[in-house]
Amino acid sequence: MRIGIKYCGGCNPRYNRKDVIKKLEKEYKDLIFQLAMENQIYDLIIVLCGCTSCCAGHKNLNGKYGKIIVSSDKDYIKILKEIDDMKMLN
Repeated sequence: MRIGIKYCGGCNPRYNRKDVIKKLEKEYKDLIFQLAMENQIYDLIIVLCGCTSCCAGHKNLNGKYGKIIVSSDKDYIKILKEIDDMKMLN
């Protein structure tokens, strides 16, 4: 399963967005995490916004099981739940 990652521009990051992905890669070694591209379809899109403005453009990114908008490292548990739910559907 492929997970597309979209980072915001990083103008006001309040947490380390890359650390979130590193933790996910350790937790889910069976998944492929890659930068999301507009002409691809992923199983899930994770939009990593550095702050609560959530200004990262993601309208043209496609995930079969949707998108997760992350605005703080506290959203990590939300990501885990979404990934686990997605894996159960496959």
